[in-house]
Amino acid sequence: MITLAQLAEAARGDLVPYWPVPLPRVELTGVHVSELEDPTVFLDGGELLLTVGMQLAGRDGPERAEAARAYVARLVAGRVAALGLGLGSGHSMVPDELREACAEAGLPLLTVPRESPFLAVSRAYWELVRRGGEAELTALLGLQVALTRAASGDDAEPSIVRELAHALGTWVAYLPGGERRASCAGPAGEVPAPGLLDELRREAAALRAAGRGATATVQISAGPAALYPVESGAGRAYLAVGRGGQLAPPERHLFLTASTLLAHRAAALRRAEEERARGDGMLVALVLAGHDDAARLLAGQMGTALPESVYLAVLATPGLPDGAAGALAVESGSLLHLLLPADAPRPRLPSGAHGAWGGPVPLRRVREIAGQVADAARQAPVGKVVRVGHGLELPADEWTAALAAAGGELLPTVRAYLKNRGHWEASARDLGVHRNSVRHRMARAGELLGVDFDDPDVAAHLWLALRT
Repeated sequence: MITLAQLAEAARGDLVPYWPVPLPRVELTGVHVSELEDPTVFLDGGELLLTVGMQLAGRDGPERAEAARAYVARLVAGRVAALGLGLGSGHSMVPDELREACAEAGLPLLTVPRESPFLAVSRAYWELVRRGGEAELTALLGLQVALTRAASGDDAEPSIVRELAHALGTWVAYLPGGERRASCAGPAGEVPAPGLLDELRREAAALRAAGRGATATVQISAGPAALYPVESGAGRAYLAVGRGGQLAPPERHLFLTASTLLAHRAAALRRAEEERARGDGMLVALVLAGHDDAARLLAGQMGTALPESVYLAVLATPGLPDGAAGALAVESGSLLHLLLPADAPRPRLPSGAHGAWGGPVPLRRVREIAGQVADAARQAPVGKVVRVGHGLELPADEWTAALAAAGGELLPTVRAYLKNRGHWEASARDLGVHRNSVRHRMARAGELLGVDFDDPDVAAHLWLALRT
């Protein structure tokens, strides 16, 4: 942006400050010449207005003072940045009335000497515009190169956000959909307050829920912020900027570059995830069909490690749920088959899942239990995942140890329940408590072990372990 002081310096005597001196920092949008009493209808605001003062010609005393005040008031109301009076044609010197009106209204006043044409001032302005445009273009290209380089690294999203925050001089945040990690940076590369990202996540979630695909300006604790959509669809990502209002044209170019790079990055990640999911599905399909050797060969080509021992979980709802970390999955009909590493007492499944699970078993024996687990998943109560006995040795000793470690009344309650073959009243009498207490304890024990105590295999193995 060109300032009034820059133009006076560039005009080299063709534009001389008169009041105040030195000139205040006033930004110009253009130079306009007019002798109209009200030229503001042809102006947008921010201009240096050049005139020879015909509006005051032929007037003296109080009449000229009133005309000067009215003229200057119209210019100020029209957001004129400064007034330049050409000396010689109408006035040989600046009228006192005009100087006083400008001083009273705070409108900078300059003069154009008799020998200087208005065209010289206009030329000086447009030369500054040309130079500024070249410098701006050079800086813009440099920043776009920096953004492009940032997009080529492994940590592309945080790098792009840092470069954009530095270029815009404010904090910037990238809020992707799904489980992808958000990024946020301040203008000097610093990490803003932790609460900022939480607020922005809530605003982005509300926009997604409302199906809003347009730019939104919101008010958060850090001040106004603008959220711009980067991707489309239910998992829409947003790029947030720590300011309201419109971005300047160069900033819009940078913002568009960053948005495009982030959108391409997100698309590439989605394609990679889809390819990985297809590969994982092929591995699971081979294991379910009993071709574990072929599955290992394929896993080696894919760079995927297949565990020696796994759990098999079958969920009655398609689509890989959040929280099934480390699972290899394939959909078959209306069922989702998951292979999970047997590195914990029970498989890690998301809460609220619906289906069944079995194992742990060696990879080569998954086929033996697949049909039974799938049948149990179809018959499982809604919102519950049942444990399936499958003729293999169940970890009853581990279950007993887990119940004992939990303390309280879980272990004797499970023993009484199994002894009385699942009858609540008889179990309650043995324990001397109300049957609702028995129900509550058994529910806790089931959640702890991840088993269904009404499964005959589970009940038999656990009862034997409790009696020894």
